[in-house]
Amino acid sequence: MSDHEAERDALYDALVELELRPSQLRRDPTGESWLPAMWRAKVAADPTLAAVLRRFVEEELELHDSVRGQADAFFTARVVAAASTVPVIGAGLAPRYRSWVLAAAYALSLAAALVIAAPWLRGADLGGWSAEFHRILAHGGGAMVERGGALLMGGVAALVIAFAGVGAALRGRAR
Repeated sequence: MSDHEAERDALYDALVELELRPSQLRRDPTGESWLPAMWRAKVAADPTLAAVLRRFVEEELELHDSVRGQADAFFTARVVAAASTVPVIGAGLAPRYRSWVLAAAYALSLAAALVIAAPWLRGADLGGWSAEFHRILAHGGGAMVERGGALLMGGVAALVIAFAGVGAALRGRAR
C-alpha cells in the first residue's frame, strides 16, 4: 500500500469517526466548520483527498435519506401477519370428535383394503368374519362384486364430500 492510499484510508477513517449529523453535512459539505484543520489543509492540497471527502458526504446523505424516506409504521404488523400460522383443518375440534373422525378414516381404509385384497385371498383359509365377508362378496358372481365395489366407492365418495364440507365449515369458522 502506497503512502497516498494510506492517507486516503486514514482520511476516510477520520471522517467515519466524526459521527456527523446530516444537517451538518448539508450546511457545510466541504468540511470548513467540522473537519479538523490538519485534514482541511491536506484536502485543499490534494484533489484525490477532496474526492474522498465529496464521496463520503454524498454517501452519508444518501444513506440518511434512504433510511428516513422508507419509514413504515406498519412494518411490525406485516411481519406478524406474514409469520402467523396457517389454521389446520380440524384443529378446533374437540379431542373426542377428532378421535372419532380418525377412527372412521382408519376403518374406511381397512374396509377398502379388504375389498381390494379379497380376490387374492380367495384360495386362503380365511376363517371367521373375513370368510363370511368373502363369501358375501363372491356369492353373486362378478355382478355382486361389481355392485359391492360400486357401493363401497359410493360410500367413500360420500364420506369424502362430508369431510370436505366439515373442513370448509371449520375454515370458515376459523376466519
